Formats: sequence, structure tokens, C-alpha cells
Amino acid sequence: MRRLSSFFAALFVLSLITTACGSGGNGGPSTPGQYSVQKDSVHFDGDGYQLYWADNNGSLHQMDTRNLRLVRDPDRTFLDVPQGGGDPILHMREDEPITVQGQDRQGGFSSPWFPFLVGAAVGNAFGGGLGGFGGRGGGQTVIINNPVPGQPSYDASTPAYRYPPTGSFGRDESLHGSLDTNKPTPPDYRKIQPAPYATSAQASGTGGGAAASNKSPGALSGSSGATNAASGQAAGTGGGTAASSKGGFANGSQSFANTNPGGSTSVGAGSRGVLNGGGATGGASSKPSTGTGISGSKGMSGGRAPSVGRR
Repeated sequence: MRRLSSFFAALFVLSLITTACGSGGNGGPSTPGQYSVQKDSVHFDGDGYQLYWADNNGSLHQMDTRNLRLVRDPDRTFLDVPQGGGDPILHMREDEPITVQGQDRQGGFSSPWFPFLVGAAVGNAFGGGLGGFGGRGGGQTVIINNPVPGQPSYDASTPAYRYPPTGSFGRDESLHGSLDTNKPTPPDYRKIQPAPYATSAQASGTGGGAAASNKSPGALSGSSGATNAASGQAAGTGGGTAASSKGGFANGSQSFANTNPGGSTSVGAGSRGVLNGGGATGGASSKPSTGTGISGSKGMSGGRAPSVGRR
């Protein structure tokens, strides 16, 4: 009898573990539906995503996962847990960034990543002005959501696993566009040539410029006289101070520490440094504060709690 009781007890514990490892085991919602996301809480550190979502009572919960699909939404940013199962989908407005946690030889920093938006810098880089980006003058349409080599192409309105367009970026740069795949694994950036518009120097403020379209094939390949938007360098393989001062992701197999063995790793960096009170540029406090920062609804705004692991 005692042996039978032990068996049922073990079976009960196993069922709890199985439930925890389901859709909510990474801190995400366990029930299908749509959930508001705290504004500016979405982060990517090279290994996975972190964000805050709000339940029906308005309470905030941290989600930490590698299995997240992204899709452009014309109206709002929210988290969707599909009714039929599958990995959650983060709907994002094209003008809302994801914070990429980076590291360079100086330590940790963060850069904004716009998966679905290319601003005025790209318009200026390719022919001057905003022609071809919904603005003045002529020009050609640009696709900024590109497939990882060997993977199918996904429209911005189709959920896909999306990653930053390059694994090399600087403290004063923002990232634009994405590399898309059908599996939750970051691309091998060593084998991918970044698009000319992948990074651009950050201007004061967060807006400006007309958004690039994702509807028809782009004509950036072979554009004559194109200027790389990153740090104002001319298109090419780069070099000199600007190229050598680039950083990379804070974590993961393709982190700055792993791809630059000679780089400094003594300073707490990336999402780990920010979440634990490190000195990363643009870092937030360790706990969220009361406010109205939930995208699409009332909620909380502020910093981010320490990461608790991801699936």
C-alpha cells in the first residue's frame, strides 16, 4: 500500500512538472488568449527574449523564452497564445523597438532594434531624401525582413522566429530589419553578410522618417553609390576605428565574449548586467514601478526583474 502511495505521489509531482514545462513554464501565460505587454519591456540578449505581460487582473509577469515568434501589427503590441497550441506570438507595432542587450570592450550597453521599421537614415543613405519610403520623390521598395539563407521567406504579417539583422553593432547604433527562420535558433551570423541598412547611428529622439515597405522585392543589392548607414561608413567590408569598436550580443553562443576572445568580459554586461543592477547604458531598475506603461492597456511601467531562466 505504501509503495502504491509513493507511486501516485511521484505521478502527481511529474504532472506538475509537465504542466510547468508547458506554455506557462517560461513565465508565459498558460491559457490561450491575448495579453497586453508592458511598453519597452521586450529585450533580446543574443540567447532569448524577455518581456513583461499583464494578466486579466493587470498583474505583471515576466516571460523569459527562446521560443517566441514575431509579427507586425498595425495597431498595438501584445502577446498572443494560440488556441490550437504552438509557440506564443508577439505582435508588434512597427515603430516600437526591442532592446538588444550588448557588450563590447567597455562593458554592457543596449541598442534599440526595430524589426519592422526602417527610418529616415535609410532613405538618406540610398539616394538622399525619403524617396521610395512612402515619402517624396521616386525610389524603389525595400524589404527589411529577410530569410536566413536556406529558409523560406516570411512576410512581416506572418508569424516567424525573427532575429536582429546583424550580430555586430555599436553603442550609438540602432538596428533595423530582421533575419527570419522557421525554428527558434539564432542564425549563424558568421555566414551572413549584413544588409546595408542593418544598423544606423542613433539620432536624438526615437521617431522620424517614413517606414519602409515589406511588400515587394527590394532593389538594394547592387545599388550604385550606396552608403552604409552604420556610423556613416561607405559600403564595403569596413575597417579602422569604427569597425574595431563594434560590440555584440551579451549572451548566447554568438555573444561578444565568445566571438571576440580578446575582448573584456570582466564587466557585467547585457541583460544579466541590466537585470541585476549592472552599469549597462540605458539600464533599468531591478523592479517594475507603478505607471501606465502597458502597450494597449493600463498597467505597470519601469524596470525589469531578474531573469529566472527560459525554455
